[in-house]
Amino acid sequence: MDLGLTKKVALVTGATAGIGYSVAQKLASEGCQLIICGRNSERLEQAYQSLVGFQSKVIPICADVQNPSDSHKLVQEALTQFGKIDILVNNSQGAIFSNEAVENLSDEDWSTVFEGKLMGYIRMTNLVLPTMKNQEWGRVINIVGTSGKEPSSRLVKSGVANAALINFTKTVATQVAKWNVLVTCVNPGLIDTPRHREYLEVFAQEEGRTVDSIIEGTNKMIPLGRRGSSSEVANLVAFLASECASYITGVTISVDGGLSSSAF
Repeated sequence: MDLGLTKKVALVTGATAGIGYSVAQKLASEGCQLIICGRNSERLEQAYQSLVGFQSKVIPICADVQNPSDSHKLVQEALTQFGKIDILVNNSQGAIFSNEAVENLSDEDWSTVFEGKLMGYIRMTNLVLPTMKNQEWGRVINIVGTSGKEPSSRLVKSGVANAALINFTKTVATQVAKWNVLVTCVNPGLIDTPRHREYLEVFAQEEGRTVDSIIEGTNKMIPLGRRGSSSEVANLVAFLASECASYITGVTISVDGGLSSSAF
């Protein structure tokens, strides 16, 4: 299927590894011109070198989208290089695990996650909307997480921030629909990424178990019986970015093998 993304300009944040990198790779394979960003310059260069073979123009920019100044410079550089931004994929740090009781979390604990992922997504969205509205075409795709709909005691901070992002997505989608700017959420479940592996190792140490035993146990909870791959998330993102999804906005779609039970 031709998704009609050739020459579309896509800005993908957190594109150096895992889901973000797979999204950048998929969009490049569909002919998008790319701006990729990440905080680690070495990993960013590695991602860039692996993407140049797709014959699409790729601009790597080292930036931390949790920093307002970096966000402004990132969007301005994208507009300078390409003159427009058609697609924004907000992809930031995933789940923040904590076993602390809610009453033990400080104001700083909460502000850290809110100023990071939540405000990072909101800020980047606000920065790209003027150009998208002006051209009367745009896609904003927020990579969020199932904890926004499926509360977890281990993911209380991420869950609250993700729930806010789902609400934000729906609100913005309603406001900008008349300019043909579509805004959606993608909620990955248990996806086999390097960061997910790091979390598994922490769990294994805490519980005195092996990583393999934890994977085996949690896979039994997933109706499809396995973890997902970052490329499976990227396939959905590419679809939502395309004209094939021209009547889809304001929704949150889970990519979790049927794990989540929430109906909203």
